[in-house]
Amino acid sequence: YAGGGKYQLSKGADRYRRGLYTFFRRTAIDPNLATFDCPDSSMSRAKRDRSNNPLQALAMLENEVFHEAAQAFAVRLLNDVPGAPSEATDRERLERGFQIAVSRSMALEEYRQLAELLAEARQYYREHPKEAEALCGKRTAKNTEPSEQAAWVATVRVLLNLDEFVTRP
Repeated sequence: YAGGGKYQLSKGADRYRRGLYTFFRRTAIDPNLATFDCPDSSMSRAKRDRSNNPLQALAMLENEVFHEAAQAFAVRLLNDVPGAPSEATDRERLERGFQIAVSRSMALEEYRQLAELLAEARQYYREHPKEAEALCGKRTAKNTEPSEQAAWVATVRVLLNLDEFVTRP
């Protein structure tokens, strides 16, 4: 597969024209694919194995694809539920994000934990504006400060790392 194994990343909008491209080598499986239970390509499989392991969470936090997904998801929540930060808008955004990510409503304790994380992230990124800008990347939400957007990116990264998001029944 894949000749020399070198892949030139497309630039601009062309970069996102497909969901996933990867080179596949039978002799050296991609570590991310192995972490997420990629089946052996030399054999037929009727059903994929499924497991949860700590490396999956780490891979999702370190993987550029998941980081960009979190950036886009945060911008979507900020744009879809307009308004200044308040308990009401925060709750609506958190509920919407949770529903999109795991297809169910949040429990009260889950809301409290996410709201606390969001508040801590807001405080941190207000005090560290350069880190906020770096976390947001090039995607920007309408009428939103970088520190606010960064707090939402950090919160969405947690949503995308929930066991319920990673493993569907």
